[in-house]
Amino acid sequence: MGFLKDIRNLQKQAEAMTPPEHRGMAGGMRRMRDGVAQANQVLGDLQADGVKAQHLMANGQAGSATITAVRDTGMTINDNPTVEMDLDVSLGGGEPYAVTHRQTISRIAIPSFQPGATVPVRVDPADRTSLMIG
Repeated sequence: MGFLKDIRNLQKQAEAMTPPEHRGMAGGMRRMRDGVAQANQVLGDLQADGVKAQHLMANGQAGSATITAVRDTGMTINDNPTVEMDLDVSLGGGEPYAVTHRQTISRIAIPSFQPGATVPVRVDPADRTSLMIG
């Protein structure tokens, strides 16, 4: 019995000397599982964005929006930044209204998305805050 106790003590000492990021497969598997879950969430979001875009192209009301502010969210997709924009949306000559919109923008197109720029939008008639630029 003393032999097994000595082995257990050696295992505890080895674990104490091993950096936390290298301890056991459980931590690595947990990180991998979390990464897969995050990737699935991004894919789900992209799919939902595609469905929303199709809906707005078919049913959306055409209008224009003036960009009043742009903020970087710190997130990128394929090296393209996701930004949050404050917009003043105008539909069919009505009073403009404010909307905050989040979208991934090609790095090449960033100069076109600056405060003061006017962009075409398609707005969901059922929810005037749901829109797409383009």
